[in-house]
Amino acid sequence: MTIESDNAKEEIREIVETCIRCGLCKELCPVFKIMREEQISPRGKAVILDNGNYEKIVYECTLCKACETKCPLNLKLCKAFINARKVLVENKKELPENKEMIKNLSKTGNIYGEKQKND
Repeated sequence: MTIESDNAKEEIREIVETCIRCGLCKELCPVFKIMREEQISPRGKAVILDNGNYEKIVYECTLCKACETKCPLNLKLCKAFINARKVLVENKKELPENKEMIKNLSKTGNIYGEKQKND
C-alpha cells in the first residue's frame, strides 16, 4: 500500500463512519432510481465502504452529488466514492473499461479511440 492509498482509506472511513444510515440520499440518486438495489444506493455503498470492502460497485455512481444535497449531515459521499476508486486502481482492480479509456486517450487523444479529423 502507498501513502496515497492509506490516506484515501482514512478519508473514506472518516466520511462513511459518520453516516447515520437514514436513507435520504437514495431519494435523488439517479442510479438507484433505475437499479432499485440497496447496494447501489449511496447508503448501500457507504455501508460497504464502512465495512472496509472496496468493491467495484463504487463505479456505479454518476458522481452527480444529488445524494449530498439530501444528507442531513452534509457528508461528502462522492468524495468517498472517488477515493474508493483510487484505492481500487492502486490495487489493480479498476474496471477494464477504464483501462481501455486510458489507452485510447494516450493513443488518440480521446477516450473513444477515434482519430481526430483534420479540418
